[in-house]
Amino acid sequence: MQGRRWLIYATILIWLPLVMVGGAVLITRTVAAPLFVAYLSLFCLVASLVLFWMGIAGLLRRRLRLADLLWLGLFGVGALLYTQLTNALRP
Repeated sequence: MQGRRWLIYATILIWLPLVMVGGAVLITRTVAAPLFVAYLSLFCLVASLVLFWMGIAGLLRRRLRLADLLWLGLFGVGALLYTQLTNALRP
């Protein structure tokens, strides 16, 4: 269970800036405070990678379950969407 907990934390952290930017773009068609969102994204990305690897280390100690694969997939999708986030933050 400990490995999955780290994966959940990492997934939440990696999706936080994506949800903030997505909501801002849907409502106002621009990103409010792009510099703040860029720094927040960088912090969340680094912290989520650390938590992700802690989660992977915890998962290696036991059998992989379907819920673990779900969190790994959500993390991967969030990581792929960071390319779209950089496009939204460009002036």
